[in-house]
Amino acid sequence: MPRARNPESEVQRSAQERYRERLRRQQRPEADAVDTALSAAHAVYRHTAEQRGSEKDVRRSDGLELMAINYLVSRGYDPRMAERQVRRRVRRLDVEDLVPMVSDTSQPAVSSSSRKPS
Repeated sequence: MPRARNPESEVQRSAQERYRERLRRQQRPEADAVDTALSAAHAVYRHTAEQRGSEKDVRRSDGLELMAINYLVSRGYDPRMAERQVRRRVRRLDVEDLVPMVSDTSQPAVSSSSRKPS
């Protein structure tokens, strides 16, 4: 049986669609895209550290992962599930494919110091 129309939900959905369209026009990433990019960068950092045999960088990676796990646990998530999901996000099987994506340039196209004030 179809649901009854909820005008309030339709207004919220429409506002969200307008917001997302504005972000697309501005080529401004949404938060989930930024989160994915950070995970990919971390995965490549760890992979590179392991490939180079840099124990120091592997420990740094472990520390970042532990901080992410602690954050999730502090937000009420089960510690085992938090660890599982963090490890899954940053210890990826496709890490070799990510290397050129995150290492294409050593500097961002626009640095924060070169941006115009808003």
